[in-house]
Amino acid sequence: MVLAGNIKKYYSFQFFNSLEFFAPVIVLFWQSKGLNFSQIMWLQSIYAIGVIILELPTGALADYFGKRISLVFGSLFFTLGFFVYGIGTMFWHFIVGELTIAVGAALISGADSAFIHETLKSLGRGAEYKKTEGKVRGLTSISRAVGKLLGGVLGSISLSYTLLATAVSTFIGFLTSLTFTETKEELPREEKTEYVQIIKESLKIVTNSKTVLWLVLFFASFNALIWSTSWFSQPYLQNLGVPVIYFGIIFASFNIVTAFGSAHIEILERLVRRPFIVMGLIAIISLFLLGTFPSLFIFPLWLFFNLFLVINQTLVSHKVLALVPSNRAATVLSFMNLIRRFIYAGFGPVLGLIADKFNLTAALQFNSAVLFLILVLLYVGRPKRL
Repeated sequence: MVLAGNIKKYYSFQFFNSLEFFAPVIVLFWQSKGLNFSQIMWLQSIYAIGVIILELPTGALADYFGKRISLVFGSLFFTLGFFVYGIGTMFWHFIVGELTIAVGAALISGADSAFIHETLKSLGRGAEYKKTEGKVRGLTSISRAVGKLLGGVLGSISLSYTLLATAVSTFIGFLTSLTFTETKEELPREEKTEYVQIIKESLKIVTNSKTVLWLVLFFASFNALIWSTSWFSQPYLQNLGVPVIYFGIIFASFNIVTAFGSAHIEILERLVRRPFIVMGLIAIISLFLLGTFPSLFIFPLWLFFNLFLVINQTLVSHKVLALVPSNRAATVLSFMNLIRRFIYAGFGPVLGLIADKFNLTAALQFNSAVLFLILVLLYVGRPKRL
């Protein structure tokens, strides 16, 4: 059956769109083009806000014209965005690139899962949806690891090559999307971003539960601050004199350890009585040590940040799902991620400014102090069960 071909093509589509060759060297690329940390963090804020704004109109496009069209244009915008990046030389070029990639991300977000769900439903194989998406998550993890390994090698030749190679990869994803067969099923698209409604409904639920409120605040603030820190890992390694060719190996190994750790979260919950507090303390200490005693022996502490981002999202999501009505769970989770993006968009440029005015270690120490202050405030107001 022609429609069955969508499944294998979907795997290929996700694999090539996840080959991010630029990932282990992107900050070095920005710096080679004359950008300072403030400009780098502003680019991330622009991307975060861009995705928030663009989710609604792109969701409407997918609903009106079909998920296949959304995936086609999403991968096309990815290709254009990375190509602009690869040939760009100025800050405004990269703003255009970020916004173009943000359009692509918004077009694909949710439409990909809805498309394969509709395909499986049309084939009478709807029960295979979770299994299929599970395979996709594993495949994209492998793709990102491969992209990082090769990205380190490409980056040692030319930092721009990593962006252009990613453009080629997403172009293959685009060509794959053109071969998709549109389904006849009309299923609701995954919950998107009617943000006004999300905020109204979520505020009612969150304010009525002290535990849910605490979880939302902890997740949004912790992940936003740790996420902001991730952009300093590459220049940190460069300052330690590590050759670029090894960056891919280092960050790919981080992915592997993170994947292993996230697969054993249940063991963590059994061994650690208060995982949120423990994660917070380890993150604070790690940030302080990285900022105060920069060395290759201290650098492995950076691994905790990647791991905690995944663990925190999983633990918080699990607890929220157990506390709120099932028909409002997706709304609260969407609200939680919305708050995280807003905090990230606001905090990132501040962190970048500190790195420019002082140095990288000062920014890490500042992040450690802010995280400590936030966790103290959250600890004082935490529900007993957490």
